[in-house]
Amino acid sequence: MKYHEYRNGHLIQTNKKFSALTKKQKEHIGRDLRERYIKRMKYPGVKLPPKKREQILDEVYEIIGKKDIWIRATRFLISA
Repeated sequence: MKYHEYRNGHLIQTNKKFSALTKKQKEHIGRDLRERYIKRMKYPGVKLPPKKREQILDEVYEIIGKKDIWIRATRFLISA
């Protein structure tokens, strides 16, 4: 039980990877990433600077935490 914790009365696996999430959870995370990335883009086809990408990821991690989706804190690859 090295990677399990009790939170809010539930046993949670804390080292879950993105691939282990349900389809609905993956779609939700992907949609949030895409919406925020597109909102911050000034010119189509131009990547955002690393600082802005980090801000987007931080926002999405907050949303993931609020939705009680538990995945380990590794960074996603954002592709436009």
